[in-house]
Amino acid sequence: MRIAMVGEPSRPLTALTSALAAQGHQVSHEEVVPGHGEVDAGLVERLRESWRAEPPEVVHAHSWLSGMASALAVGDRSIAKVLTVPTTVSFDPEVQRLERLVCRRVDRVLAAGGAQVRRLAALGVPRGQITVVPHGVDHQQFTPDGPAAARGQRFRLLGVGDIAVYHRFDLIVSVLAALNDVEFVIAGGPVHGNAEAERLIRCARHYGVEDRVRLLGPVEDMAALYRSADIVTCTPARSTFATIALEAMASGVPVIASAVGGLTDTVVHEVTGLLVPPLRPADLLRAIRHMLGDPALREAFGAAGRDRACARYSWERVAADTSRAYARAAYGIAPALG
Repeated sequence: MRIAMVGEPSRPLTALTSALAAQGHQVSHEEVVPGHGEVDAGLVERLRESWRAEPPEVVHAHSWLSGMASALAVGDRSIAKVLTVPTTVSFDPEVQRLERLVCRRVDRVLAAGGAQVRRLAALGVPRGQITVVPHGVDHQQFTPDGPAAARGQRFRLLGVGDIAVYHRFDLIVSVLAALNDVEFVIAGGPVHGNAEAERLIRCARHYGVEDRVRLLGPVEDMAALYRSADIVTCTPARSTFATIALEAMASGVPVIASAVGGLTDTVVHEVTGLLVPPLRPADLLRAIRHMLGDPALREAFGAAGRDRACARYSWERVAADTSRAYARAAYGIAPALG
């Protein structure tokens, strides 16, 4: 198939493009500058011109604005239109109106998991128009085997992501005083000049654990850092795509996560890790104590997580699922498996 990707450059988009190309598809990428709430007329014209001589069979957009721009550029031509639903949830009525309009203009909507399916249903998207295609992980980069980052004798809890309020790293900091010989390492940034980073440092000082909280900033070798952790914690208060949990699982590290968004699809409770109610420090503390107190349990969760990441979330599997969604959008049928 000739496929035109439309979206902002990103590691997941590059990985999906490569995996689709490996399956024999001809894939191009129309890069999009992040929008600010309005469809860019210049983008619509650029897409229309790009597809004039040799139109793609499928256009795959990766944001609401690029979805609308793609639909306008395609017009009434027989080009299948596919949209991957972004993670951001907006409660702005104008944004929700745009979301409904885009869903009506595309042939198939790809959702990463159950939370997004429910969100789309609330927007009035028919279930038959939705295909669940999870995000993938590079299970050859993130593996249990290989060098691990240096660490001391303490247990290591690892948090990963931009240092922003919605990640709720402060929840881990708040329970650290009740955990002996445990450090909390955060990989992500920015650190300097970041109000949330400064708040986390004040929070650590307030609980008397400043010496056990480390803000590393951006880390180049994340695979080695994952291998150094006893537990990876993902405790956001709202929906997320669960990329960090996937990378931890592929690395053979157990996960403790908030039961929100894509985390509820990715982390299997009491199989690959533990799910806890969001914003509940007492439940979070119990889960950490339980897992740190049982090395065999951590090993079992890590092994099961690795198996699940390779079997369900490899980019090869994600590309195969995406290809079937393209066929449904273009021809109304899915190709046979095998």
